[in-house]
Amino acid sequence: MQATAIDTNQIWKYMGEDRRLRAAESFYADETLRQFQQAADQFIARTKNFRVPFVRRLPVEKRAWYLAHLNIPGDVMAQLIISYHFAHQRPMMAALLEGLGIANKEGLIDEKVEVTAPDKATLDSAVEAVRSRFPTEDVNIYLATLFAQNQDVWGALAPLIPDLSNQ
Repeated sequence: MQATAIDTNQIWKYMGEDRRLRAAESFYADETLRQFQQAADQFIARTKNFRVPFVRRLPVEKRAWYLAHLNIPGDVMAQLIISYHFAHQRPMMAALLEGLGIANKEGLIDEKVEVTAPDKATLDSAVEAVRSRFPTEDVNIYLATLFAQNQDVWGALAPLIPDLSNQ
């Protein structure tokens, strides 16, 4: 199992091409992320030596393809990974949170709920239950994402996450 260092880039690579593409498509489908989408379009334009208006006229599938294949910045990666989870992994997210006794609505934690580090026994039990119900790679990606986002709360996940670079 893993140790202490997991970053967004490792998660992004571990996701593989198909999940990265679905993440980018989910990102572009989320109307609440227009400002981030504009920044992503500017990044594509700058990287590919295109004009921004040209990129914005491209079909979403093509822009998503670029994001899935270019060496994108970490903050963009993080947003794409989050978009992927909320578009494709809500049942798994909800199952883990429910196993931890954290109130949620389809995997979304209310802003008013203060999440604290779960105790080891509860965390181990919740992760085991999720691993028994969902594909291993999806669980690994979700746990690594939680860990990478907030080690103060999710630090105890470290020994439960395999080394993503060797997968």
